[in-house]
Amino acid sequence: MKKMMLVAALALLMPASVDAAKPVVLEKHGYIVAEPRVGNQYYIKQTGTDLAWNTTRGASDIVIALIDSSADRRHKELYKVPRVVNSMKGPYSVDYHGTHTAGIMSGRHNKFGMAGLAPNVRYHFYNVFYGKNSEYTDSWTVAKAVDTAVAKGANIINLSLGGQDYDQVLADSIRRARAKGVIIVASAGNDGEKTVSFPANMKEVIAVGAIDANRRVAGFSNMAAQVKIVAPGVNILSLGLNNGFVYMDGTSMAAPMVSSGLALVKSVNPFLTPADVDALIQKMPRASGKIYTELNTKRLLDATPRPVTLSVPSTLKSRYVKEAKLTVMKKPNLKTTYTLYQGTRKVKTLSAGNSMFTMYAGGDWLPSGSYKLQAVVTDGKHKRTASRSFKYVNPVKPAVAVKASDGGTFELATTRKGVVIVLDANKKIVYEALHVPGKFPVRSDTGAAYTVVLKPTDVSEKVVTVKYAPQPVQAETDKSAEST
Repeated sequence: MKKMMLVAALALLMPASVDAAKPVVLEKHGYIVAEPRVGNQYYIKQTGTDLAWNTTRGASDIVIALIDSSADRRHKELYKVPRVVNSMKGPYSVDYHGTHTAGIMSGRHNKFGMAGLAPNVRYHFYNVFYGKNSEYTDSWTVAKAVDTAVAKGANIINLSLGGQDYDQVLADSIRRARAKGVIIVASAGNDGEKTVSFPANMKEVIAVGAIDANRRVAGFSNMAAQVKIVAPGVNILSLGLNNGFVYMDGTSMAAPMVSSGLALVKSVNPFLTPADVDALIQKMPRASGKIYTELNTKRLLDATPRPVTLSVPSTLKSRYVKEAKLTVMKKPNLKTTYTLYQGTRKVKTLSAGNSMFTMYAGGDWLPSGSYKLQAVVTDGKHKRTASRSFKYVNPVKPAVAVKASDGGTFELATTRKGVVIVLDANKKIVYEALHVPGKFPVRSDTGAAYTVVLKPTDVSEKVVTVKYAPQPVQAETDKSAEST
């Protein structure tokens, strides 16, 4: 009833015309997921990932290293995932745990089964467990996998594993990884204790606790001050073996959701350091009295500083452009290239440190038309681009002026680049040359009549012609004769 009343009220406000008799229904054009089982993945909406996908579903230069048991690389949801597969110990034997955690992050949007949270980033899968369905590994094997993942370019490492005892070798590997800019995410543990498993309890690691579909902390989830973020970990649908799909519980399921969310954040801004990401998480809203935040990837993306932004009016009419604004994040290792294009043609390189520039290139004021500003920022490994298009209306029209400097020299001035031709009274060319805007001398008899022609290089402009006629010479009078 309220919808009908609203439509009727809106109709009264519409202009009275045949085409505006009643309002029409409009809809948002967002990313649509067509996976058959997506309705059973409550965690997609609970983590705000469905809305985040309108911004990014991941960039191909961002790598998540999943250090776990062996993911089933033959599963249809993982078959075409861009990945590197490594086995740190023993054969790469397909395992349910690694397959399930891999699916949460990387399941392809292929209309087959379920939707991974970050389907378009790259993955490195590392098997660190002893054999099929083994529950145990050792910290030194995990440390080796961490070192290998860093060497192979991982941006994020997911550790859905842990233990009660501290190990210096693994701790050192994690610290080295963080020092090189790698984000480490680990599950808090499933003992229902007020302590957090190692290595999640390290300050260099983002410890993840588990909540359910009602946003309540799961009874099995370890929770302590080290847990800064929680994510769904109860009744989580993901991949099973042999192209299957299964539900599992655990902080092991919550951790890859956070890794996926941070992969989307890094896809937008790959230049964020682990400390930057820690600060971003700290700024997220928290429930009253809670020391942790709940994963909301959409909010994280909204709060993520863009590495480069550009703004420019849709139309520019001044040859001296002050309205364009370029902003680049302040990082000492970033280099920025700022370029003006006309269509696909590069017109000129601009100064990234000075927003003002002129619409002048190649010896002329640029013609009216469509242009694009593009800024590229890179650290040598990643690069991100911002671009804005605009229409330019050139206010400078072709014109040529001529005046005599002395008896044998003209001074010509043009406003646009073009070929200047000087013709005498018999239409004979006495001068012809290409000139850029400005003044220049032409040697010739200034006592004769001439036609000066400017043929602009800008083919959209018309040829300009002016006539030169010598000033008449006034006869001198004999003043002494007039006085007699």
